[in-house]
Amino acid sequence: MRAKYLLLLLIFFSYSVIFSQSEKHNSWIIDLNENVNLPFTDKELGYIESAYDYEVLKKIKKIKVLEINIKDILRNRVQVLSKKYNINETITLLSTVKSIKKKSNFNPKDFNPLLYEFDFDKNQIFRVDGTDYIINIIPKQLK
Repeated sequence: MRAKYLLLLLIFFSYSVIFSQSEKHNSWIIDLNENVNLPFTDKELGYIESAYDYEVLKKIKKIKVLEINIKDILRNRVQVLSKKYNINETITLLSTVKSIKKKSNFNPKDFNPLLYEFDFDKNQIFRVDGTDYIINIIPKQLK
């Protein structure tokens, strides 16, 4: 009788382990857009060179995973949106984010997220100081 309960408990435990693991995300597999397979644009190369230097750009081009990560950030994970400023809003200002270079004029079509030390692992929203623009950081999508 005791063996039956032990066998039943073992079967139940093995099923719970199998089904619980199938619901988890694999932290090593990131769901990437197909556009990361296209070569860098001239604009993206300019962003990299202005944020770092030519030597870093060469290293990025040599390390495929790093290249894909930079492309994903520039193409898919940073949005510049327009949202009217509200006096009571609690959106963090972009000026509070540490940056490599300070830019005086904000141009939404020429925003370089590589100049800022954003945490790209979580969703964040920043208000561009004195404007109706919002910077939306989208975290990695795990498979």
